[in-house]
Amino acid sequence: MPPLLERCAGLVFGFGFRGGKAEPVMEPTLEAALASGHDWVWLHLALSDHRARRFLETFKGFSRGAREVMLGTEERIQIHLTAGGGWGILPDIERDFADEALGSGRLSFWMEERCLITARRHPLRAAERLRDDIEAGAELPVPSAALASLLEHFVTMVEARLAVLAADLGHIEDQVLADHGLGQDSLGPLRRELSRYTREFSSLRSAIHRATSTRRGDTGSPLQDHLLQLLQDAEDFDRDAGALTDRARLLYEEIETRIASTTNRSLSALTVISTLLLPPTFIVGAFGMNLEGIPWARDGEGFGFVLGLCLVLVLAGYIVLRRFRILP
Repeated sequence: MPPLLERCAGLVFGFGFRGGKAEPVMEPTLEAALASGHDWVWLHLALSDHRARRFLETFKGFSRGAREVMLGTEERIQIHLTAGGGWGILPDIERDFADEALGSGRLSFWMEERCLITARRHPLRAAERLRDDIEAGAELPVPSAALASLLEHFVTMVEARLAVLAADLGHIEDQVLADHGLGQDSLGPLRRELSRYTREFSSLRSAIHRATSTRRGDTGSPLQDHLLQLLQDAEDFDRDAGALTDRARLLYEEIETRIASTTNRSLSALTVISTLLLPPTFIVGAFGMNLEGIPWARDGEGFGFVLGLCLVLVLAGYIVLRRFRILP
């Protein structure tokens, strides 16, 4: 085993594997567990614990780049392959204490032939699901299989979520086309989540392409074969998420067009009403002036004459608007 693994403060959980089967290890029992001769060990750390950060700072198995990634604030998805394994940052989904999905998460990792160390700042769903699988009896013969399982869980969760988003998008689309509502309140968060998944898979594809690029040569890393399969999945989901994003954008444009059309009809109606009422308003204002010489000022039938004049002006305006086809 690598040096300094005998003490690992800040451990969230750990497993020692012998023949593919796991045995839980904890900080107080880690030294004894490793001494019993496991094939490999997985340690999962919480970077919010300063003891875990101190352990990572003093762990001698890291290269300089791996240490910077494990302890830094870098959010960019990246994978670096080495002869015995690799290190980098993988995507995941944050979760709260009620196991509800939150935003995008990041899992930093370092792997060699007999050891896998992962670290996170917030609880992550894929890591917890893999932990549940291991506790339920799942066998992982090598560390690269554990990392591949982590990515498979992430892909599976996103696949399920994309199916839900596609159904929600279809429901909103039906409402809009049937004029049962515009669905703006629910479309905004849906577009934001789709955009996030599109960025995640695009970044994952780029990271895998860079890691497996022929110009880097064949490192002999056990991760290489798993990454090639993952690349296909990432391309498929990137395409699916992109298609849903395009649908959501077109639906948003349709909603904006309908809102603009409704607004134009309302403004047109208000303009017509204002046009018809403008002449009577002028007449009423003129006859309302408290000045000498107002026609019919002392005539008992003056009010009726002015009211009739207003009605005639409204009717004349209506005829003019119809003649110029401003009114249907």
